[in-house]
Amino acid sequence: MPRLLSSARLAPLALSLACAPAASAGVGYTFTVSQSTSTLTYSFSASAPFGSGGTPAVASTLIGENDPAKPAAEQTRTRQMQNIFTCGGFTAGQNAPITISGAIAASGNSSGQPAVHPGGTFNLGLDTGALTCRLQDLNVNLIAAGGPISAAANLNNFTYQSFCTINPACNAPFILPISLPLGTIGLTSLLAQQAPGVPDSGTLTAAGPNTWNFSVTTAATVTPVVTFGGAPLAADPQQVPLTISGTVTLSGNTASITASTQLDYAPPATTPGPQPATAFSVPPTSTLCAGINIVLTLNILSTTITSSNSASIPAAGAKLPCRCDANNNGALEVQDIFDFLNLWLAGNPAADFNGGGLSVQDIFDFLNCWLQNPVGC
Repeated sequence: MPRLLSSARLAPLALSLACAPAASAGVGYTFTVSQSTSTLTYSFSASAPFGSGGTPAVASTLIGENDPAKPAAEQTRTRQMQNIFTCGGFTAGQNAPITISGAIAASGNSSGQPAVHPGGTFNLGLDTGALTCRLQDLNVNLIAAGGPISAAANLNNFTYQSFCTINPACNAPFILPISLPLGTIGLTSLLAQQAPGVPDSGTLTAAGPNTWNFSVTTAATVTPVVTFGGAPLAADPQQVPLTISGTVTLSGNTASITASTQLDYAPPATTPGPQPATAFSVPPTSTLCAGINIVLTLNILSTTITSSNSASIPAAGAKLPCRCDANNNGALEVQDIFDFLNLWLAGNPAADFNGGGLSVQDIFDFLNCWLQNPVGC
């Protein structure tokens, strides 16, 4: 059944669109990064002071793990020392927290480490006549496989109330701040995302038959996932400029890319606050009560994390359809609008643009697509 749309609504809309410039023809591909051949070179560092802070103040503490699943000789319990020389006896089941402060610190790089492989997807549109390209819907995790990126952590400038333990027995009088090697800091994900549906433009340069060099810069939101001893460590997203450049080769409905990108993540320090209790075993080489099993509950006062990354991202692409090219002539132009309106007015199911049944909303959704000129058109 033909659809009805008043000429009073349609005429001004059609007139304004008829005066709009026609969009140039182009071709678009959706690319998937090849994790088997992608590579990442990186360096990173992290620092997180901890202690007492907040309102009301929350202390950072260590306490014996006292895990009944462990052998009795490893069920560490803690208490404060009576004085710098004397522990005092433990009462049955006694296990008291010890106030601590210091700073978690770690740094590492890819040298000598297992290979890390980026992965993800993005769309790239090419207008070989205008020598332009457009990047859209970038969603790439630089640590998609082979991670996490990790490095041994130290608790620097570590101070503590004088304490003693049993299982095993140890006296730890506080004399001077120490550096305590404990746990690891890991970067398990580093996700770079472009605002969805909003392309950014770049340049094309001919490099051979059906082959083009390209370069495009976008504003990407980088979201890391960071852990300390397996527990989450807060790190804020940051928007950074991200340039992807390389070579694209077209072959009909498919394409291939060899590209690279440099990503530097260094947001302002965050203030995450108290963290989940996390169990650790003090290394046997430690000068502080080697071999004890403890639980740290840290009040992180700030977190500073930086990461510099250079990625190689080869990718295979498949041609994208242009949903706004209503007459399928390979170009996005004003005539597509009138052809779509004719389909809609005739009640043709092909005009159900949003899949929700024919309605006026289909017109606006189609026009929104046409005006955005998405990659693939």
